[in-house]
Amino acid sequence: MNDNDATILVVEDERSTRFALARMLEKQGTPSIYEAENGRQAVERLKTTRVDLVLLDVIMPELDGREVLKTMKSDVNLRNIPVIMVTALDDMDSAVKCIEMGAEDYLTKPFNPVMLRARIFACLEKKRLRDIEKEYLRTYDSATGLPNQRYFIQRLTEQIHRNDRHPFLFAVISVRIGKYQLIFETLGRAAADKYLVKRTRQLEGILPDDAVMARTGEQSFAVLLFDLKSTAQGDAVAIGIFEALSDPLYLEGHEFAGKIHVGVAYNNPPYASAETMLRDAGLAASRAGSRGGFKIFDDTLHQEAMRRLALEPDLRQALHKKQMLMHYQPIISMSTGDIAGYEALVRWEHPEKGTIMPDDFIRIAEDTGLIIPLGNWILHEVCRQAARWGEMAGDNNHFTISVNVSAHQFAEPDFLGVLEDAMIKSGARSRNINLELTETALIENTERLAEILDELGRLKVRTSLDDFGKGYCSLNYLNRFPFDTLKIDRSLIRQIHQKPRNQAIVGSTVELAHRLDMKVVAEGIEEEAEVETLQQMKCEYGQGWYYNVPMPQSQAGKLLC
Repeated sequence: MNDNDATILVVEDERSTRFALARMLEKQGTPSIYEAENGRQAVERLKTTRVDLVLLDVIMPELDGREVLKTMKSDVNLRNIPVIMVTALDDMDSAVKCIEMGAEDYLTKPFNPVMLRARIFACLEKKRLRDIEKEYLRTYDSATGLPNQRYFIQRLTEQIHRNDRHPFLFAVISVRIGKYQLIFETLGRAAADKYLVKRTRQLEGILPDDAVMARTGEQSFAVLLFDLKSTAQGDAVAIGIFEALSDPLYLEGHEFAGKIHVGVAYNNPPYASAETMLRDAGLAASRAGSRGGFKIFDDTLHQEAMRRLALEPDLRQALHKKQMLMHYQPIISMSTGDIAGYEALVRWEHPEKGTIMPDDFIRIAEDTGLIIPLGNWILHEVCRQAARWGEMAGDNNHFTISVNVSAHQFAEPDFLGVLEDAMIKSGARSRNINLELTETALIENTERLAEILDELGRLKVRTSLDDFGKGYCSLNYLNRFPFDTLKIDRSLIRQIHQKPRNQAIVGSTVELAHRLDMKVVAEGIEEEAEVETLQQMKCEYGQGWYYNVPMPQSQAGKLLC
């Protein structure tokens, strides 16, 4: 903006001075000039008219220039309009005070046309630069230099509208990068931002030249791909992103290899809203797997999201309304047939929908943060039950109640404190408590895992590595961390008597676990032939519907005693 396309308000109580100043501005090419003969008129004009600059006399009757300036600076809609104070040569102190209050500059009477033009140009140029900076901060991320979500939504909205006239295939890719929070907490914000910048440079190196990339969250990004020939072309870009970002990065002497989640949404069928398309790509990313991965949004994910939306408000009230309860599935000694313990499994007794299984609400709890209060309640409930059954079974009992601990709960700084509190308040003995940790909990908490397991050992609380063989669980975990028990996932146990490869894997795993002084539990046993095969492998314990289904505590207690 320059003084030839600006709107200027002249505020001066002396008519001749006001007229002379306005004529001077006209001669310099100012197209829009408004006049006010006092402070009150000026304030009213500012509230109804867009103004780029105010020339404001300091001394006026009724409401002087200082009061007008004070009013402007206290109004969120007026405070950024630049003000040049107009004063007499013998009243410089007032001009200086006004500048301290926020005025940009001052002019003295009588006016010098050259000085007037220079001061106005300088003020308008400052305003132009401030507006550019403001727009940049409004639409760009300062840490990475990328556009932000506001800008991305604008571009995506334009693309959706353009597609109404000229249909073609385009896609939104949502990318979620792990480890940012860990780096932030350990090395500081500067290092965390540096990590993101390195990741964005990797992204820029593999994206098409016309792609739009933006930072849409603390550790999430979005990419807009144009003019795709097929969904396979978009899939290839998404997979390339996943593979490139999966490689570890080195930062300040540390190696960081966070999980990468990539989700894709195509405009097929067309979207009416940019926010909806970005949301769907993000939903696909969130469902890309516990270890990270790539997923395309489809109607199944949409239906899942709608079910989650319907359940979430009820889940928030479920604990307070005592709708959660525990079931217990026996863990059996395969040599004697006796009950060695139980696995505790939570159920939600919904007043309208009936019994809701964990698979249908645990992910909601994780995404909303409700997993922490729910997990704490489960720990307290299991400890209370262990204390009751321990008293019934007598001092020489050796049963355990196994309870799964989510990755979110395990990562809480006060997790051990919550566990100790639950044991102390219930009177449960540590030998009766067994914590089951999944591969996800290990991956997301590797840095703290050894420390926590050592502390659990001090408390004499047993631990199990759960679902071994379900994903990509590394044997390195068995070597690095001192678990008491290994639980082999049902995917390896199902019909093991008919699957030589599974027999080889499970047999070797049982032998390895025994060499590491670990007990083994086979999960998901459903047939007698499976039991016989596992017994030949010297697997100590079994769990599954062949023995018993999960049951309420009243039934489970009768089996124990």
